[in-house]
Amino acid sequence: MRDKDRELLRGMLEFAHKVKRRMDDLTFESFLENDDIQEAILYALGQMGEKATHLSDSFIEEHPRDEWYGLIGLRNRLFHSYEDISMEVVYKASHEQIDGLIEMIGDLLG
Repeated sequence: MRDKDRELLRGMLEFAHKVKRRMDDLTFESFLENDDIQEAILYALGQMGEKATHLSDSFIEEHPRDEWYGLIGLRNRLFHSYEDISMEVVYKASHEQIDGLIEMIGDLLG
């Protein structure tokens, strides 16, 4: 694995942990009521997607995962179509899928 890919994965993992810390034990209603949490989560997810866009083609070929494209797609929605973002989708992704993402990236980093 290239050093640059490893660095990008570490950054993604750091943002994933930030999402997890903020989302643990947070209900959907609490999430909707807290603009600061929403902005922090959207920023972290956007940064994860941005980092995914810079993973090398060879890395993606060696480690094909739907998650890369999901993060990139989410990043594009966040940065280019912010008004169309479903907070329910963001909550579910952040609350229900973040553990799997943390595990996957952790495994890749060894």
